[in-house]
Amino acid sequence: MPLVMTGVMIIWATFYPIIKYVVVDMDPLVLSFYRYFLGFIPLTPFFISELRKQTKRPEPGEIVSISLLGFIGITLFSFGLFYGIKLSTAINGALLTNTQPIFTAILGPVLIAEALSKKKILGVAVGITGMILVVTNGNFKTFELEGTAVVGNLLLIGASLVLSLYSMLIKKYIIKYGSIIPTWISMLSGTFFILIINIFRGQNPTQLFTLPTLSIVLVLYLGIIGTSLTYLIFNRALIHMPVTTATSYKLLIPVFGLYFAVIFLGEQPGIATLIGIFIVVASVYIIQEEPKKIL
Repeated sequence: MPLVMTGVMIIWATFYPIIKYVVVDMDPLVLSFYRYFLGFIPLTPFFISELRKQTKRPEPGEIVSISLLGFIGITLFSFGLFYGIKLSTAINGALLTNTQPIFTAILGPVLIAEALSKKKILGVAVGITGMILVVTNGNFKTFELEGTAVVGNLLLIGASLVLSLYSMLIKKYIIKYGSIIPTWISMLSGTFFILIINIFRGQNPTQLFTLPTLSIVLVLYLGIIGTSLTYLIFNRALIHMPVTTATSYKLLIPVFGLYFAVIFLGEQPGIATLIGIFIVVASVYIIQEEPKKIL
């Protein structure tokens, strides 16, 4: 199982250089539409099967609530992620969008009544320090918001924040109905919202078919392999290991994301960025580490 989980993290780490590569020829929100459209379709048979097993199905009000969460966790997250990577780097994307534990530790006591221990407070403080280094690359004197990669970095942090909100708020529905049903509903609604926004923006979804063959293959990979298949594998793994252990594997994403961005895109992170990456990964580890049990 550790090998399988590592494989899933490697696949997720490839997202960031792939997105950076494809958005050169494709609008970021159109790309995000295809990612989730191709992602929820293969999940549909599993959704129907799970729905048939349930003795109690989501009520209309719950479906509306889950759909609105889809706007937060899919639509808004996609905007921050895809535009953030376009304006910033794949390396920063891999790091900053995987800082959800930091925001969860901050917002958890307010939204879901999770305790904020001294250890988590330390992790949050360390993590924020690391994020500042990554966002600014250590160049505090020229902290300009417009026309620089800083805007992209802030969008990536925003993506992490809304994904944290989504994860916390959808938790009660996952406990009640399992993970597939609320995730499928939110993914469907989030994809629909992205489609509507693209229509109002005058973005034609058929632009996918004007892309080079490699880019089309990469888009299919993002949706089918990187979204649908990995989701099923990850949730299957949760049956065999604690949630904290499974989540801790996500610490590998920035590491592999950095490697792939350097190898395939030739990105060269600065010293301050590398230090910031190390600090953020360390902070996430501190926040997620389970307290030791005294026997």
